Amino acid sequence: MADEQAQLKADADAYFRSLAGLKYPQALVTAFPRIANTLFEFKNNKLKLRAYFDSLIEDTRGGRHGFPFVVLMNLQDLREVMLGDVKRFGMDDTTKWVS
Repeated sequence: MADEQAQLKADADAYFRSLAGLKYPQALVTAFPRIANTLFEFKNNKLKLRAYFDSLIEDTRGGRHGFPFVVLMNLQDLREVMLGDVKRFGMDDTTKWVS
């Protein structure tokens, strides 16, 4: 499931390293650099950024495998810092597809 051909862009790497109050999201950038690049691309458009975070977490298509827990926590931390959201990802019988 990892992005085997994608590489993290240097600008995205620098941006994630510069975010105050955030531990560098190593698991995300290593396993899913394409997702990290997209988060960086949307950083100045809060509507697109919020929709993208939601699309990563909510299984609206069915059959998704989900993210490793550490990647999910990286996404949660990024959401909080990039959007100012403290919305926690909820897990119930409809959303517990996280591996």
